[in-house]
Amino acid sequence: MGLFDSVTHNLAEQALDATWYKQRVITNNIANCDTPDFKAKTVEFGLILKEKCKCKYHEGIKDGIHHADNDEPLRLTVTTTYETNTNQILDGNNVDMEKEQTALADAQYQYGALTDYLNNNYAMIRKAVSK
Repeated sequence: MGLFDSVTHNLAEQALDATWYKQRVITNNIANCDTPDFKAKTVEFGLILKEKCKCKYHEGIKDGIHHADNDEPLRLTVTTTYETNTNQILDGNNVDMEKEQTALADAQYQYGALTDYLNNNYAMIRKAVSK
């Protein structure tokens, strides 16, 4: 097992990629707020992880966390769907700027938290290696 092969490290990297993708989708929605017939998209990955993984802890497995059904390592699944919870305006566009700006701020916060988590892990490894 490599230094960066832990389940939590792999999930953090996948979540970082998913959060980056979510920010790209949200900024695309914001950029197209005046485009006729544009339909906003949403990205979900946190809820899917909870529903699909049903994690359990195995005493004998290093890192402990694996998929409950088949003992395969966890993989974060990202889905992109069209927004259906917002009203369309006369030109067919359904981008809600307040919702998008709030979602973007949330995604930026998540990205920053994940970056801090990974940086702290790297700092601990650097400290351990340097002694």
